[in-house]
Amino acid sequence: MGDDRIEISLLRRNLDHYAGKGVARPWTAKPQREAAGGRGPASLLELCTDAIAQHLHAMPHVLDVLPHHIMKEVLDRRKNEKMTDSDVPLLLSTTFEVVSPDDVDFLSFKNCHKVTSDGIKVVFDNCPALTSLDLSFCELIGDDALKGLAERCPSLRGLDLTGCRAITDEGCTHLARLKRLESLRLELCNKVTDLGVQAVARGAGPSLTELNVGDVRQMTNISVQIIADHCTNLTSLSIAGNMQAMDMDVADVCKKCLGMQSLNLRACRRLTDGCLKPIAAMLRGQHRRNIPPLRALDLGGCGRLTDDAVCNMLPLCSSLTLLDLRGCKNLTSRSRDLITKYCPDMRELTFPKIDPDPA
Repeated sequence: MGDDRIEISLLRRNLDHYAGKGVARPWTAKPQREAAGGRGPASLLELCTDAIAQHLHAMPHVLDVLPHHIMKEVLDRRKNEKMTDSDVPLLLSTTFEVVSPDDVDFLSFKNCHKVTSDGIKVVFDNCPALTSLDLSFCELIGDDALKGLAERCPSLRGLDLTGCRAITDEGCTHLARLKRLESLRLELCNKVTDLGVQAVARGAGPSLTELNVGDVRQMTNISVQIIADHCTNLTSLSIAGNMQAMDMDVADVCKKCLGMQSLNLRACRRLTDGCLKPIAAMLRGQHRRNIPPLRALDLGGCGRLTDDAVCNMLPLCSSLTLLDLRGCKNLTSRSRDLITKYCPDMRELTFPKIDPDPA
């Protein structure tokens, strides 16, 4: 899958800058099979780069003789799950042939299951200008790595730690030192508890605009209240799967984070109709103050919501482009019809199946 391919090469926008603004590069063109909707044959270049990427561990020096654009294509096709600590310096050296270490601002090691904390530290030591880092599903990366990250990359603004199951509260205390952090994803970090979440909220909260603590199973609703108190600049928040979150916690968030544009409450099963009133009040305030309004709302799995309560909120939901109501078994065609009426910009709607009325 495309998400599994190595992304340690710079973002394509950065490559455009470093290779020359406006200079067309042949390897950015869509391959024939993509242009033909997946039906066209693979080119010889694609077949060769695939073969090299699959066997790179056995012939690492081949990169020394390849042109830069071919090296980049090979690295893009390398499967991240096969990477080990010994691959990291090689990938960095290849990147540094394109751009200075002081100019590398984004790296992704998504799905690098075999890369450890010791292996990733070489990145922090050599890329001090990092502003965005994706370590999602790097299951062997733990608290020591986050300590090095906080010490070496103080300018970091975006960090994805989704599925990093070795991270604990200790690692979160290191993240709290990142005072410029704007986006943090801790989804599925199941060793993190209230202590870790609250440390991040108190330390990095003022700068955070995006926070995902979905399915952090040891986090209670107390942390939601702390987030509301200290992360008032949030525009995106996910507490999906929090089994303790209550209506009053949603009210705290909506009252104190008026710039909220994306709110994910999926599978917060204790929520009732009472959570919809503060959401409606927030929308009303956003419209009145001309603040960018809520555009994405996920209430999937909140089975206690009633049709009347959803219908009462919908007249204020004209800004919504995404609404997820799957599993809300009490909804009827009435609320679905009102979504059509009041949400003209809706692009993605997930609605529960409605049984037809008996004849």
